[in-house]
Amino acid sequence: MDKNYRYEGTRLKPKIAKTLILELFSGKTISRREIDKAVIRYHESHGGLLSTAKTSPIRTALRYLQEKGLAENLSKGPGSTWRIHEPSNSTSCSIEPVDT
Repeated sequence: MDKNYRYEGTRLKPKIAKTLILELFSGKTISRREIDKAVIRYHESHGGLLSTAKTSPIRTALRYLQEKGLAENLSKGPGSTWRIHEPSNSTSCSIEPVDT
């Protein structure tokens, strides 16, 4: 557990997932399965709680990032591949912090 983790004790939500996706994968092309595993593993290992939502917060975060031009779905379906772009200085301002 990381005492400095901002989302410690917080359930995984799309805004948290969005932040973690950008932190962990900016500039990379990676499968959706790997994104899911890594985001959940990172969040849990640093003291975060799993989501209780019916819709995956990671899926919602990826859709938001795609709408903002920060992610690109290269292949559809269960084995989808995503390219996560590095946010520019102007774009990073639109990535708002999550209130816990």
